[in-house]
Amino acid sequence: MRNILWLTSWYPNSTDPFNGDFIKREAEAVSVYQPLKILYVVKNHRKSLLPGNDYSDVHNVNQNLEEHILYYSSTGNDQSVLSRFKSLKAYLNRNLEFIKQLRKNHDLPDLVHVQVALKAGLIALYLKWRHGIPYILTEHWSGYYPVSRDSLYKKSYLTRSVTRLIIKNASRFLPVSEDLGKEISRNWIPVSFLKIPNVVNTDLFYPSENAQSTIFRFIHISSLQYPKNPEGIIRSFIELLKQNIPATLELVGPVNPSLSEFIKASGLRPDQLYCTGEIPYDQVAVELRKSSSLIMFSFYENMPCAILEALCSGLPVIATKVGGIPEIINKENGILINVGKETELLVAMKEMIRNYNSYDRRQISHEAMEQFSYEVIGKKIVNIYRSVPENK
Repeated sequence: MRNILWLTSWYPNSTDPFNGDFIKREAEAVSVYQPLKILYVVKNHRKSLLPGNDYSDVHNVNQNLEEHILYYSSTGNDQSVLSRFKSLKAYLNRNLEFIKQLRKNHDLPDLVHVQVALKAGLIALYLKWRHGIPYILTEHWSGYYPVSRDSLYKKSYLTRSVTRLIIKNASRFLPVSEDLGKEISRNWIPVSFLKIPNVVNTDLFYPSENAQSTIFRFIHISSLQYPKNPEGIIRSFIELLKQNIPATLELVGPVNPSLSEFIKASGLRPDQLYCTGEIPYDQVAVELRKSSSLIMFSFYENMPCAILEALCSGLPVIATKVGGIPEIINKENGILINVGKETELLVAMKEMIRNYNSYDRRQISHEAMEQFSYEVIGKKIVNIYRSVPENK
């Protein structure tokens, strides 16, 4: 069995326990069939250190999954060129220290799997050029789209060039949506690719056995930040209630002060609009099973895990036609609308309520599980590992 090292640009850690949690789930899926070693290096951001948080290096071993989370310190103004240079240098040094220890222990990988090109792909390039170790690349980042607030278009020439270099040198390129692969190949670097979507823990996300509530319950799950457009959802929901259509809306995610003020000003009662705040992953599954339909009204997206989880839970979805969403939503499992069109969202909500009995929740769940389960995605990735020739 091959010695596989994952180099991740995002991963759950003490700084942000939800950062790249979908990458961790993919690692869990693959580790059922293949031992994995994970390396994630992250700045400790000690200014934001909360009581109980620990920025000590982490080494966890859970069956086939071995995690190494390493922290580094970087002082000064994060926006200054010098500070960013020092931070990058510290990041690279921590990675190279780990690689050096692997080499000392005669434990260098024979294949690397990069999750998100920047910055972990820099280490993969080093391993390929210095030790001849091939790597594959999974890309989740929506920054390749010009509409993204954190777009690669806004980065320096050097950053754009290095990103192209990382993609070009990958033995296999695995975007999580067909649309992302086409966007990168068309506008950044011509590259062949194979779509491997995000994974869903179907032990948690499955249809409810109970009858649905008499009140139609919409749910939205996200970071509740700008790209997700929660304010647009709320405005459309208010218009729905004005037409005397009974329904409730639940927002799952951290409510920032600006959104909190917006909700207060809306005049909606807690029994009409309910905010859970940030909740554990398994509780998200519970909230989905209690709901009727998911709404995703994003300005831009790639392949949102919340949609995949809702489908596995048997929920039909209302979503905007952005990123990879049209690849998974069709008339059998939801409704697609245009970006930012609140009147279209209102019409879709009314249509969802009116035609809800035409959706087969069991079939929606079954088809989603056949695409996004741990077993399906885990086996696909392991087969890709086997397809990459070993370094001679």
